[in-house]
Amino acid sequence: MAKVLIVDDKAANRHLLKRELTKASQDYELSEADSGLAVFKAIEQDLPDIILLDIEMPGMDGFEVCQQLKVDEKYKAIPIIFITALEKIADKVKAFKLGAADYIIKPFNSDEVRVRVSAHLKVIEAEKIRVEVEKLNTVKDMVATYNHNMNQPLMVLYTYLGILLERFKESDKERQTLTKMKTELDKINEILKIIQQVEKVQRINYAGNDGMLDLGKLTSGKE
Repeated sequence: MAKVLIVDDKAANRHLLKRELTKASQDYELSEADSGLAVFKAIEQDLPDIILLDIEMPGMDGFEVCQQLKVDEKYKAIPIIFITALEKIADKVKAFKLGAADYIIKPFNSDEVRVRVSAHLKVIEAEKIRVEVEKLNTVKDMVATYNHNMNQPLMVLYTYLGILLERFKESDKERQTLTKMKTELDKINEILKIIQQVEKVQRINYAGNDGMLDLGKLTSGKE
């Protein structure tokens, strides 16, 4: 579900945007902020996928909000669509120079807002998929290298677990599960090390005169 933060000092404008976006899709999680300063409190609690931002607000205006967000590593990737009554070319140029993704003039056309928001969210989703594919390709390369150099199949699982532990570092439930899995893998790895240290394995015969491992007679080179 895409998270959309609507920022405007006028409640009527926020209500109108929420109504029009709800018409477009039930998959939007909509939140509000009534001032520039309120934006930062809102995004600290819940990071949005996109911000619809008014410019003319008391205190900190939309330009200042955008400027501060775009210099912060945590927030600079969030696309910002300005929705404003300012229609001068100079204002549009300033907005895009500050890093805005789009610029819509009030009074806006509802269909235009819905289409533009949807288009930017699709770009975000495509970028997420690209990053995930890149991560998987990196994992594949790492696994291939480990298997080639160390001939250790467990490295595949260790690699995946390491990435998953990093991804869920802020989620207690998933992290506990993954940590438990890693503990079990550590136990298996220790058993494999013991087996690898065995230099000679005694065999017993059975019907057919083929050899069969007798785990009860594992030795360290002694007949």
